[in-house]
Amino acid sequence: MSVGAIVAIVLAGLVFLTFLIVFLLLPKKVYFSAMFSGVYVSLFKLIGMKMRKLDLEAIVGAYILAKKSHIGLGLYDFEIVATSGGHPKKIVEGLIAGKNAKLDIDFEFAKAIDIAGMDILAVVRECVNPKVIEIPLISSVAQDKREVNVKISLTLKTVLSNFLRGVTEDTISARAVEAVVTKISNTERASFLVAKPQLLDKAIFDAQIDSDSKYELVSADVIHIDLGNDRGLATEKEQIEKNRMISANQLEHRRLMALAVEQEMKAKAEEKKLEIIENEAEIPRAMAQAIKEGKIKDVVDYYKLQNLQADTEMRRAFMGKSSKTDMD
Repeated sequence: MSVGAIVAIVLAGLVFLTFLIVFLLLPKKVYFSAMFSGVYVSLFKLIGMKMRKLDLEAIVGAYILAKKSHIGLGLYDFEIVATSGGHPKKIVEGLIAGKNAKLDIDFEFAKAIDIAGMDILAVVRECVNPKVIEIPLISSVAQDKREVNVKISLTLKTVLSNFLRGVTEDTISARAVEAVVTKISNTERASFLVAKPQLLDKAIFDAQIDSDSKYELVSADVIHIDLGNDRGLATEKEQIEKNRMISANQLEHRRLMALAVEQEMKAKAEEKKLEIIENEAEIPRAMAQAIKEGKIKDVVDYYKLQNLQADTEMRRAFMGKSSKTDMD
């Protein structure tokens, strides 16, 4: 066999081996999907992405969709998105929706939104359809001490250029509440606001509640307003009730003090009675001592003294009954 034949056989083997390796490494489903879609994708590019374990279906699928929609993005752009943890197909869908809605959305902005964890299609919908926020009932008091109850509805439009700013709808709602409360508290008569609720709308716009936010305030509408309680009258009633309770407490304190004095006087009276009883108990001893010392001569004198005391007590009792009879 000639040298030329040997060289030809070796070259043919190398070519066959190369095609075999390419065939084994090639992601055939993705490659043929791109080919039949009319989009050229390099074989070696696909093998390289497969070796790097990238999501070939997502990358190539987004690339095909971009080409079909005439969005000028290359395969490398979607590789960057996939490597960063983004979603290539969602980005392309968002760019297509923005293009149809005539919004100025570029690839870098869409990529930033997607990588930040937000849905680019939802962002586009927000930009197309204004967002309506209904603020719960706000209650505040005017200078005439009359309460005003208000419900506010805010219509917000998303501004793409400010979308990634930190001020959210919760902050805007809080600013609106603050503007309404300030306006009510600075109004002399609550009925004036009820008659002209548009003053509250103006107060919200004047407060520039949408500054440094991703939203633009389209409208602020008062959907409900009425007069509440008269805080001045309620305060007066509360003060009267407090005064009544203070007076009642003072009377109760005086009653308890009088009761304490009465109990003290009764205790003193009982002490006096005990002293009298003790003194009366000393009389027999004193008389016995007097007899012993000869001051009373004999027992007859003692009994005479006892009879005298008994007569005296009887006369006193009789005189007391007579006095009662005369009075009757």
